[in-house]
Amino acid sequence: MFIGRERETALLSKSFQSPDNAVIVIYGREGIGKTALIRQFVADKPFVYYQARELSEREQNRYFEEKKAELSEAVKKDRVCFVVDEFDLMQKGCKTFFAAFSEFMAGLPEGRVLTLLVSSAVQWVENSMVTDMGELAAQITSFIKLRELTFMEMVDWFPDSTTEECITVYGILGGVPGYLKLWNPKETVRKNILRIILEDTGALHREAGRFLKTALRELPFYSTILSVLAEDEPKLNYLYSRTQFSRAKISVYIKNLIQMDVAAKLFSYEPEKRDAIQKGLYAITDSFLQFWYKLVYPNLSELSILAPEEFYSRYVRDRLDEVVEKAYIRVCREFLDLMNRYDRLPAKFGTIGSLYGKKGFVPLIARGGNGELLVGYCKWSRKPMTVTEFEEFLEAVEQVGKEADYYYLFSREGFTTDLLTMTKNIDNIQCIDLEEM
Repeated sequence: MFIGRERETALLSKSFQSPDNAVIVIYGREGIGKTALIRQFVADKPFVYYQARELSEREQNRYFEEKKAELSEAVKKDRVCFVVDEFDLMQKGCKTFFAAFSEFMAGLPEGRVLTLLVSSAVQWVENSMVTDMGELAAQITSFIKLRELTFMEMVDWFPDSTTEECITVYGILGGVPGYLKLWNPKETVRKNILRIILEDTGALHREAGRFLKTALRELPFYSTILSVLAEDEPKLNYLYSRTQFSRAKISVYIKNLIQMDVAAKLFSYEPEKRDAIQKGLYAITDSFLQFWYKLVYPNLSELSILAPEEFYSRYVRDRLDEVVEKAYIRVCREFLDLMNRYDRLPAKFGTIGSLYGKKGFVPLIARGGNGELLVGYCKWSRKPMTVTEFEEFLEAVEQVGKEADYYYLFSREGFTTDLLTMTKNIDNIQCIDLEEM
């Protein structure tokens, strides 16, 4: 199944129709859908595909020479798409690969080849690739970094699932296609978690460590950092006190995790009262790693000795909503972003962020061009939102130093009768449940 990637496909199509030869680097983490994008794009085009692998220089060249000969013949007839998948592996065994490849590319007829260099080595691409490539780097015409699918794209994987079910899956697996294809929408959430993650034979049972090892060498240190980050937006000082790593080391580890798109530094919306916000916060942004390091990793001993069913009942079932709520906030933000893009909000707003206040958290907040203030509250619980919770949210909003002009309340289980009655005739308060989303 191929979902989304319209912008990337459009860029590739435009490059293929160009009268010039072009070189595009496509990169992103494992399982993000790079090969699926390539497969979809070349389906109706002449192409030559080479999957690089870890081999000796002699063997790699033997395989690659066959593909180069195939390409040389193909360009005599048509414009061809030439794909080198995991091309970073080529230079590992042959340091002169890029120089030789550049010379080969220069000998191809003009306007006949679109070369796609594909890699899962995100850090290498962003830090070292241009230097390692030498003269070949000058031929690169575009970069495409594939990121996780948005929620609106992800729901197309599960057309028969409810909004609640889709948000739950998104909260556990995120928008990584390689993970999403493992989920069976005909099974319950419990059965999927047992089969995919908790059972010893599960496809993701050892995925956290395996994935991190593909790009990071010091797994024990990164696991320590992630387990602390899973404790909910800790500050740098807290990371230091918990891990006893030097601040310099922590900064390097965090930087690498951010580069892998699995963590982020959290920047708060800045109100007029700037001393009201928390600074230096960090968080895990990868849904699966958040699930693993919050619910599973602290209890690995029990995972090893208990039956998966019992582990789920003890450590996952009653805390799953804590993990999914983070994804729910992202979904609500995406919902407002779409409303904003299509002029369905009462004003045009800038970036929708969050306020990490010292006296409370405002999940959604944005300012309009004329100073209008929009705020949003998100509740992912089996209980409806109450008047008391709304009033507590209003207290958190007071940190902004300005009364909000528009309020958007999102709740998984809807709203109590008292809250609906209170807000019924107030035009600037919108109550949005899952059905309305």
